[in-house]
Amino acid sequence: MDSFAARQACRDGRYDEVLAMYGKAAPDRSWTCWDYYYYAYALRKTKQYKKGREIARAGMIAFPDFINLHGIYCWCLYYLYIQKFDERTQAPEDFRRAVDAILKYSQQGPYTPYALAVWRMVDVLKNQPGQAGLMGSYLCRLDPDQLPDQEKTVTLKGRERVIASDRERWYSLMSRILVKEEKYDDCITLCRQALNYFPQLHHDNDIWFSYRIALCLLRQGRVGEGRQRLENLLKYKQHWILFRGLFFAAQAEGDSAAMRRYGASAFLAGGEFKAKVNFMVQFAQALENMGGYEKMAYFHYLLAKRVRMDQHWKVKAELLAKTDSYAFPEPDRQELMDGLHGFWMDEKHAGQTRHKGTIEKILPGSKAGFLREYGGNQYYFRTASLYRVRPEEGEKVTFYVEDFFETGKEKPAHRAVDIEPVLLYDKK
Repeated sequence: MDSFAARQACRDGRYDEVLAMYGKAAPDRSWTCWDYYYYAYALRKTKQYKKGREIARAGMIAFPDFINLHGIYCWCLYYLYIQKFDERTQAPEDFRRAVDAILKYSQQGPYTPYALAVWRMVDVLKNQPGQAGLMGSYLCRLDPDQLPDQEKTVTLKGRERVIASDRERWYSLMSRILVKEEKYDDCITLCRQALNYFPQLHHDNDIWFSYRIALCLLRQGRVGEGRQRLENLLKYKQHWILFRGLFFAAQAEGDSAAMRRYGASAFLAGGEFKAKVNFMVQFAQALENMGGYEKMAYFHYLLAKRVRMDQHWKVKAELLAKTDSYAFPEPDRQELMDGLHGFWMDEKHAGQTRHKGTIEKILPGSKAGFLREYGGNQYYFRTASLYRVRPEEGEKVTFYVEDFFETGKEKPAHRAVDIEPVLLYDKK
């Protein structure tokens, strides 16, 4: 075969000539390593990935020290088995073997499918329970210093969004896995590296790296340090997971009142109940152990059971035994949610003043507004804080006031939260 002519044709992009040159001949001992290379290269460039993989593999067997074929072989594997892998219709064994082969025959770099294969594997494993360890082992195959650290712009549903760089994403996922693997010192070190390295973090990662540091401190028994860090984070973001962390801190300190306050705050904060279903059981167990809260413990167990049934998830025998162990009459859904909501509000705001006022203005977009206390101050609020209240001017409401830190400001401002209709309390 004329490998020199094949090389010139490949350089000129005349791939059909290369295919015609080699297509009618079967590989034999007369083929050099370059014959395999140019034929496989032309096949890859014309998107004939199955044949390209076959020729590249044959060349690798015939010339095991000729590594130039490795890149073609790996790209063909990527396009055949990885790029558009759908676990609902394709064999996971082929996908896994293709990923492992790419990691064996290529190295991380801008011109190889190495990092692409790892990220695709990570995306698949994220959707499978109990795969955190395996996902971590693949992430460890990436060198974060070689990953791009420029943020990305993508178009989702017709709108442009800025998302984290691959390097930031690696730190985020790896730190989560280290928590699950109970490697707390490693996680703290990694999170501090991320906070120090990136001038700007995305998706609230500045909050979540700090949260994982706090969680690791709690797990190490450094409860005071962890609790202080979590309380500082609440000034900037009141996510239910932060309240859950504070619940665990209060539990470690034996502070029952704080456990109820933070647990109630977690359930009142944003987020779907299906994400909180395991915490419902933990909170119910804590209420049981306190004594005097048997009905509310039962209500939390029952809510966890119903959420699992609504999601068609398995309901563990232990949870079924708990709900069956109480003699309380089973409430309907509305009675259950009203009872829980009232309990959460009472515990979250124990000792605080409940104010009354009127919604004064709804801002454009209907995501926020202002309300005014009767004969008093005006307060900013977000409509996500409304409970059974229409976001309309003139609505009479009750509410609580809390401090929060506006972006870029050092001093706290005040806002209205947990806003309910006046009549809801008049009926109590």
